[in-house]
Amino acid sequence: MIFTKKRTAITGVVLILLLAAIALIYYYSYYEEDLNKPLPMTITVDGEDDQEPETIAYRFWFDYMNQYQGDDVSSWKRLTDVRYNDFQLLAGDEKEFAVEVAFWVQLEKGKWSTHHRWGEVQEDGKVKNLQWTFRIRKTGENEYTLLRIDDISKATGDLPPLEDTYQKEAGIEVPDENNRYRIGNDTLEVTYNNGENWTAVPVDIDQLFEGDYNGPKDELIDDSYLITPERTAFVVGGHQDIKVLQSTDQGETWDTATIPSPFQAVRMRMLDFVSENNGFLILTGGRTMSWEGNMIFKTNDGGTTWDEVGNVPLERQVTSGGFINEKLGFVSFGAISRNSNPEVPDLYRTADGGKTWTQVEVPIPTEYKGIFTVAEIPTFDGSQGTLLVKQGQNGDYQGGKVMAKFVSVDDGVTWSFANLVDPDDVMER
Repeated sequence: MIFTKKRTAITGVVLILLLAAIALIYYYSYYEEDLNKPLPMTITVDGEDDQEPETIAYRFWFDYMNQYQGDDVSSWKRLTDVRYNDFQLLAGDEKEFAVEVAFWVQLEKGKWSTHHRWGEVQEDGKVKNLQWTFRIRKTGENEYTLLRIDDISKATGDLPPLEDTYQKEAGIEVPDENNRYRIGNDTLEVTYNNGENWTAVPVDIDQLFEGDYNGPKDELIDDSYLITPERTAFVVGGHQDIKVLQSTDQGETWDTATIPSPFQAVRMRMLDFVSENNGFLILTGGRTMSWEGNMIFKTNDGGTTWDEVGNVPLERQVTSGGFINEKLGFVSFGAISRNSNPEVPDLYRTADGGKTWTQVEVPIPTEYKGIFTVAEIPTFDGSQGTLLVKQGQNGDYQGGKVMAKFVSVDDGVTWSFANLVDPDDVMER
C-alpha cells in the first residue's frame, strides 16, 4: 500500500514536470517566434493604381496577419482583431522600398499573460503601438516580394538585451570565441578552436603598434587584423613601409606583402577582405591637431600585391571605415557642426571601389539631434543596409551606450531612422 502511494506520487510529479515542459515549449515557441519565418512572401498587383508602396505594404500586412486569424489557427497564436493606424514610406524607389506600418492587435481571450511576443498586453487583451518596417522589392512587372520585417515598436525604449542574433541584425559585431588571439610573453598567438590549440604568429609584438599609437599593447589595434579559418592577417608597422602578414592555412605558413605608405606615422589601419581575392586597407596618418590624411589600397589577388586606389578628399580624423563589396564602401569622420547647429554624423560613401566619394545624409530625428553624432560603418544584406550612429565620446544619453539605428534599401544612398538600439538594456533600469 505504501509502495503504491509512493508510485502514485512519483507518477504525479513526473506528469507535472511533463506538462510543465510542454508548456515551456509552447511558451518559447510563442514568445520567440521569428517574424521573418513565413518570408519571403510574394504578391501580384493589377495595375499602376495598386503599385503605390503604401498600398503594396498594406497587401502584405493584411496577408501576413491573416495567418493569426481563423478557426484553422492554433488557439495559442490566434488574434481576434487587427487594425492598422498608418502606413508610411521610409525610403527607396519603385524597385525597392521600406514602409513602416503602425497597428494594434486583439489577442484571443485567455490566451495571453502580461507580455506578448510583440509587446505589453493590456487588461482587455490588446497590444497597441506596434510598428514594423516592411522591406519590399519589385521582382516582376506586377510582382512584389516581402523580404524582411523589422520590429521597431520599441523605438524609444524598453528594448531587450542584445542576443547574438539581434546584435548581428543591428550591425553590432559579435565576438567569435573560436577564432581569436592572445598576447603574452611578447608573443602573439591565434586559435581556431576556442583555445584548445594555439599557433604562434611570426611577428615582433612592437611592430604591431608602431606609428601614431599610444594605447595599450595587450590588445591589437581595432580593425588592424582578421582571424578566420580561411584567412588570418595582421597589419604590421606604422611608418612609411606597412606590411600585411597573412596565412591561409591556419598558421602553418605565412606570407608578407609590403605597402608603401605616404605617412610618416600611421594612426588607423583598417583591413578587410570582401571576397577570396579582393581586399581593402584604409590607412590614416600625418595627424596635426584634428587634421590628418587618409589613403585606400586594394588587392585583387588575395593579398599578394596591393595597389593605391585613392583617398577620401577630406583632411579630418577618421573614426571608422570599411568596404561592403568590391565597389561599395564607407568612411566615417565622426561628428561635424555647421553654422553653430548641433553636431551631425559626417559619413562618406563610394560606389566605385574608393575612387570617388560623396557625403551621405543621415537624417537624425529632431528630438535626437546633437545626441547621436558618430556613424559606424553599416552592414548589408543585399542592397538593404543597417547603420548605427553612436553618441560620441561625451555622450551621456541613457548612459551613453544607446545608439540610433537607420535602414536603407538602396545600397546606402539614403537612410531612414528605424529605432534606438539598447545594447546594455539601460532603458529598463
